[in-house]
Amino acid sequence: MSKEVDVEQLREMIEREIEELERRLQLLQMMLQLLEECGAPAGLPGGREFRDPEGRLVAKLVASRDRVMLIFHRPVRETNPYIRYALRALARIAEENEGLEYSVEKENGNIKSITVLGVTKDTVDDVTAALEYAAMKLARLARS
Repeated sequence: MSKEVDVEQLREMIEREIEELERRLQLLQMMLQLLEECGAPAGLPGGREFRDPEGRLVAKLVASRDRVMLIFHRPVRETNPYIRYALRALARIAEENEGLEYSVEKENGNIKSITVLGVTKDTVDDVTAALEYAAMKLARLARS
């Protein structure tokens, strides 16, 4: 009988250890995914923030392995000339480079973010330049 108890205790201990290892594996996988999403091509370590003259955050440019995002702190009108410029530039870049595409996230008719997927080493400079230009101009014009 003592052998059965020992075997059962051993089984429970092993099962608890497996559960703990599975939790650690999930945590490590999430951390790896976060690192990949936060990793940035040269020139954008950890992203770049754009602030108005008073120091308030206007937008953040974040890049990962094959994606560049411009995230606005407050949604921006789609009719804004700098946004229209950036979208036209992205359309031209996407037309010239197969596999590159962009999307716009809107809220109540205003743009919350612009995401460019399929960014390569050859296109990252053009994509970031278009988005940085719009963000810098918006930051300079921002008012409370």
